[in-house]
Amino acid sequence: MGLSKLRVPRVCEHCHKAFEAKSIDTRYCGRKCIDASYHSRKKQAIEDERKQQILRDNVDIIAAIQTRPYISISEAVVLFGISKDTLRRLIKRGRIPAVNFGERLTRISRLHLENMFAPVKIEEVPS
Repeated sequence: MGLSKLRVPRVCEHCHKAFEAKSIDTRYCGRKCIDASYHSRKKQAIEDERKQQILRDNVDIIAAIQTRPYISISEAVVLFGISKDTLRRLIKRGRIPAVNFGERLTRISRLHLENMFAPVKIEEVPS
């Protein structure tokens, strides 16, 4: 069986560069982009699983957090699945308003965080 001389103009899903695909199923421009895309998907899956595990471990804490208007940085980590360093960086840059009552007593508006980030949802496990 011979190879087709068909060339399909495509854009790589990973690097977003234009290339000519040899088949209609081709999604990436080469092996390097295939591998990089695979690794980024795996990394994202691991990160999503980590966030789900945090939520499963802290379901009772999350229920208590959702009733308060101001929360601590560690509570925001549990509720939104964001790292502490990211939250502190956003506070330092002034993107998130925060009130500092002393050492380790920084409070952040929960409503402001909900507008910036979507809370991580707990997946229902079928019984």
